[in-house]
Amino acid sequence: MSGVNGLRLQHVNLEVRNLQRARRFHDRLLPVLGFRRLPITDAAWLGYRRGRTTLWFTVIRPHRTRLGRPHVPTTGTTDPISNHLGFRVPRATQVAQIEDAMRKRGIVPVYGFSKVPTAGRTWYVSAAWRDPDNNVFEVYTVSRRRPVR
Repeated sequence: MSGVNGLRLQHVNLEVRNLQRARRFHDRLLPVLGFRRLPITDAAWLGYRRGRTTLWFTVIRPHRTRLGRPHVPTTGTTDPISNHLGFRVPRATQVAQIEDAMRKRGIVPVYGFSKVPTAGRTWYVSAAWRDPDNNVFEVYTVSRRRPVR
């Protein structure tokens, strides 16, 4: 599999020590770069969007994806992996194809193909991989119908 049609970096999620301090800083910095704060920001999440790209900030929490620990699939709203890059693809079948291609290359997912219902009658479909330094790369889509695998 060389290249994936429709793949784009959709979101970056970074951990911060103090969400209020991060908000004060990013409310000044990110508008200069064309980002606006999202209204769904709450006590656990802080989000900014520019076009289709979203930056998320979450309070530092224990990593649940360390080597040797069982994976915990994402729900789309409660994410077990705070620091990660999220690459969106157009279809759920692509998530499965990418996971299969990674497995053939000996890259085992942190969590494999998972599908979780979200608000609005959609499904968050994703898989993620961790590099040797614990950087996580997620491939996902949001599907209007229940994905089959």
